[in-house]
Amino acid sequence: MKKEKKPLTIKQKKNKYRAIQYGLTASEYVSVATPFAIMAGVNHQEWFINNPEPWKLGLGGALGLLLMSLAVLLVTKKKENKELTNGYIALIIGWYAVAFIFLLLARVMNEIYTIMFFGGFGLLGAFGLDLGSKSFEKKADKLKAAIENANAELDKEQAKEELVETKKGKVRF
Repeated sequence: MKKEKKPLTIKQKKNKYRAIQYGLTASEYVSVATPFAIMAGVNHQEWFINNPEPWKLGLGGALGLLLMSLAVLLVTKKKENKELTNGYIALIIGWYAVAFIFLLLARVMNEIYTIMFFGGFGLLGAFGLDLGSKSFEKKADKLKAAIENANAELDKEQAKEELVETKKGKVRF
């Protein structure tokens, strides 16, 4: 027999939606990194054990993840002041990071397409999670506004009652 769930209050729903929103936002960055981690696991023997210079691949991969995370952060959060820099900061950082990554990944350059293709799945996942996060943010904001409006209405009602009582000569202290 299924136990009936107790209905959530508006405040509990708002808190639930906020938690989901923040969880989805954090998952965006995990989603970006997951395909790279899977590929590193699948190609571990070839890339790290049989490779004479595995540190280059590890450093290049770490820089690739850093570059992708920076790009996601700049694109989704718009941290760069476009009026001041016209986007050149992101372009310059990206340009040199990609050049350095290519230098470190020269031994696996024939696999770059595959790496980037699967990395794109991480970006697609992050995009979906971002859409979900924004949806729950809107729901939580609507519930927060409803709570604030209800509190304002309660305050109005209480003020009216106090005024009526004051006019009748029944002052409460």
